[in-house]
Amino acid sequence: MKKRLVLLITLVQIASLLTLTACGTTGKGNADVAAKDEETAANITKTGLPIADKPIHLQGLVAKYELVTDWNQHTGLKDYASKSNVIIDWDSVPQNAFEERRNLLFASNDLPDFVMRAGLTPQLITSYAAAGQIIPLDDLIEAGYAPNLSALMAADEGIRKSITSADGHIYSLPNISEADGRIGSSWINKKWLDKLGLEMPTTMDEFYQVMKAFKEQDPNGNNKADEIPLSGYKEKANNGNEFFKSFYGNWGFGGNSGIIAPYMDVDDNGKIRYIATDEKFKEMLTYFSKFWAEGLIDKEMFSQDMNQVVAKVDEERIGYVAKGNNNLWMGKNRGDYVQNPVMRAIDGDVYWTSVSPKVRDIGSFVITSKNTHPEATLRWADYFLSEEGTAMARLGIKDVTYTIDSDGFYKLKDEYANNPDGLTVDEALSDYTIFQGGQIPQRVTQKVDQSAAVLPEMIANKDVVRPYLVPDEKLMIPNFSEDENIQLSTYATDIEAYTEEQVVKFITGAKSLDEWDNYVSTLNKMHLDKYLAIYQAAYDRWNQQ
Repeated sequence: MKKRLVLLITLVQIASLLTLTACGTTGKGNADVAAKDEETAANITKTGLPIADKPIHLQGLVAKYELVTDWNQHTGLKDYASKSNVIIDWDSVPQNAFEERRNLLFASNDLPDFVMRAGLTPQLITSYAAAGQIIPLDDLIEAGYAPNLSALMAADEGIRKSITSADGHIYSLPNISEADGRIGSSWINKKWLDKLGLEMPTTMDEFYQVMKAFKEQDPNGNNKADEIPLSGYKEKANNGNEFFKSFYGNWGFGGNSGIIAPYMDVDDNGKIRYIATDEKFKEMLTYFSKFWAEGLIDKEMFSQDMNQVVAKVDEERIGYVAKGNNNLWMGKNRGDYVQNPVMRAIDGDVYWTSVSPKVRDIGSFVITSKNTHPEATLRWADYFLSEEGTAMARLGIKDVTYTIDSDGFYKLKDEYANNPDGLTVDEALSDYTIFQGGQIPQRVTQKVDQSAAVLPEMIANKDVVRPYLVPDEKLMIPNFSEDENIQLSTYATDIEAYTEEQVVKFITGAKSLDEWDNYVSTLNKMHLDKYLAIYQAAYDRWNQQ
């Protein structure tokens, strides 16, 4: 149904484009065409600031996060405008109304010059590109108008691959993270290990013994059998078994590609593999079904929310939980928990697969075909992929909201990091920064990241699994053609939902593993082969770029 809607929108867009072109109809921004023509003589630089020697005026559409000041009144953006000589007239739309506004503007072809925090899926990028409403950036990049992105792609070919659409073009700027925030964590109760005189487990057999001891030997010392060895929570529908996925690498999955889609990786022969039908996956299910049968897994695992887990941590009842990139969310007893190592379940190579690719939010910024200053526009956005630009987006204005220490690390001033009026950091910075809510072009490094994931103790925890991370160059982000997206909609939802449901049933004993062959057979009848073939085509393209 969703794909039919997208096709309908695309047809409307194409029709609107042809009609508006034929009739000479213009959008809001085109009223300024004459003024823009006068600006074409402005010299556009390829490095540094200002971007233009004469003011360039552009119209931008943005999804305004609720804690960020209207982008037309934003102190940080005004400061950037004065430095860059690029002045933006913002259509600053509240985030909860943005998608409707964006879709209407594209459907009517009443386009701004560019869209920031665009929230475009690869599918929508493909549709808007096919309608000629957003422009490819390749030639502009090649001509030197995206110096920061070009440098990043030269240093890491995986970035280029990840932002290149199925038709071979780059249409959007990405959000890039090189900081530890993209590395997921799991947390084992070190206080309990010490109390019981147990060593940190390094294999899954040892992990079982530790969890069993946590259940039976009263590590919280209250003389009650209330300990929950392994717990977790679900964030949304059909992902209650996220804890299970954090163990993929222990069985050797994900080493060639990371986990590129639910229950999917690449095998040693370069073939897309549906993990959930592999015999090693059955071994995982057998292992955790034993946990469930012996009461080592929280019986509320598949239904509770984060707050319920925090309450149990506060009550000193939980031994292990796999969630988050830091443990600050875990409440007052978070200091009892440390990152466990990758616990080996097989004789071969093992990995830590809880790591996201550097590239995220691929559809964060696009330039429309209405834009008469694409060079200046791309330079304006590319600035946010520099260290200085990312600092502006995340921390504000140097010496006003942040300073740089002798080691080159960016530090918020105390009145923003610990606001005297009780404001959160996001609230205190709302007039200076635009990173809140994500979906902007940026390059987050350890030096500019202010999240809990880069606190010294969190970095030390990440060091435990760092040697086992899947290499960045192998972390694939699949991009699909419009036709492939339509085909995927036919298979993906049903296959993934069925798998999620059956995995929970196998773990909880609601379904016997004696029914494994029937489960695999059912997936095959759901056209699993066609589903995987689409991903295979995307993977082969990615490898050939």
